[in-house]
Amino acid sequence: MDFDLAILLAIVASYFAALGLEAAMPSGRPLPVVARWRWIGLAAFGLSLAGFVGFPLLIVPLLPPMALIDLSGWGSLAFFPVWVLTTLINYGFHRFMHYFDWAWRAGHQLHHAAARVDVSSAMLFHPVDTLMQGVLGALLAAGLTNATPHAAAWAGLFGFWASLYQHLDMRTPAWTGLLWQRPEAHLLHHERDAHARNYSDFPLWDHLFGTYAAPVERDVTVGFARHRGRRWLAMLAMRDVNRDGDEKARLSL
Repeated sequence: MDFDLAILLAIVASYFAALGLEAAMPSGRPLPVVARWRWIGLAAFGLSLAGFVGFPLLIVPLLPPMALIDLSGWGSLAFFPVWVLTTLINYGFHRFMHYFDWAWRAGHQLHHAAARVDVSSAMLFHPVDTLMQGVLGALLAAGLTNATPHAAAWAGLFGFWASLYQHLDMRTPAWTGLLWQRPEAHLLHHERDAHARNYSDFPLWDHLFGTYAAPVERDVTVGFARHRGRRWLAMLAMRDVNRDGDEKARLSL
């Protein structure tokens, strides 16, 4: 089987496996009922996946040589340092999109509008968000390390698993927080009136830069107020749906 096709199938299989896991072992936290939520999640997953595949085809030919270190000799094993570097770059992108009003409006508020944190919300991204956090970080990391395409693909799959994991509606073991952000921590990032803290898939960066908040077991209200979180077209048009409200959509850097 073609390697790229195998990675693509692994991504699709992982998404449905995660849906099955959280259905079999839900956290027990109360989740608001959102009409057609699973279908919305599936549509978002399909569109984001198209972006993950399509954007690199457009961007890679435009990138200049930029390798700072050469990990090409590592083969596929370079996936882990590539992933770690990707998480550092994306940590910066993520804080940037929270701090600057135009960057927040340009895409990231759509992800934070979701009234639930679960697998169906994991890929709910504006195309601009997909480009910046889903594609550019990975491409820059692969380019800076001169990683092989296979290593870059494995790093992308590993990053996708990390994104799914932090959105699972499940109780998770504490030790997994050494590698991936846990759902119990990511809830705090999506908490209503906060929308900050715990920016990175790899918790080390939050610890180093002072943005880490310990996971919690309590119920956390997430997203925007219902009448704002439903303004999908306004958010796609890059309008700040909280501008006239009482919610603080971004905290200071």
